[in-house]
Amino acid sequence: RKAENKWLKKFTCHLCDRSFTEKWALNNHMKLHTGEKPFKCTWPTCHYSFLTASAMKDHYRTHTGEKSFLCDLCGFAGGTRHALTKHRRQHTGEKPFKCDECNFASTTQSHLTRHKRVHTGEKPYRCPWCDYRSNCAENIRKHILHTGKHEGVKMYNCPKCDYGTNVPVEFRNHLKEQHPDIENPDLAYLHAGEQLKLLHKIPVLLKRLSFHPSQ
Repeated sequence: RKAENKWLKKFTCHLCDRSFTEKWALNNHMKLHTGEKPFKCTWPTCHYSFLTASAMKDHYRTHTGEKSFLCDLCGFAGGTRHALTKHRRQHTGEKPFKCDECNFASTTQSHLTRHKRVHTGEKPYRCPWCDYRSNCAENIRKHILHTGKHEGVKMYNCPKCDYGTNVPVEFRNHLKEQHPDIENPDLAYLHAGEQLKLLHKIPVLLKRLSFHPSQ
């Protein structure tokens, strides 16, 4: 069976040896190496771009609020097919992502990746203001916000003034009440939230994020 599957994956990346069954899948993969992101969000004032059209469409729904992927077992509605698939595992109990070092299994790839760091000792997430490191991005957030070691750090910062807060609702209210002339306060709030979500995806962004100690 393994030999058969290997034969089916006839399109191979010459940079990392990953193989794919379809040429388009290899083409999409190659963009990871080149950094190419040809699909740009068309929402006004949004500058995000993506590797694939489907990723861009998923992102676009964060602007429109569209949630067209419905669970047939409960009232859940997701903005992407991936979100629905992930949700349905709560009903089925399915845990398809398994650790090859122990008996751990998870409903998501990201949780498995985080678990594997227990075995490797890898700590890719680092605090921008001290030497604290962790294998989990959420621990970095807790370290910054709740240990008291970095007083004055604000993770939501107003693009129009010096106001900053660690409470999302307060940030949204500030934009709407203090800056009624801002073109799209919900969009500004959304982009701040998306930046924070990247903490869970790309460790290197910890050094580049826009939140900073208040001046």
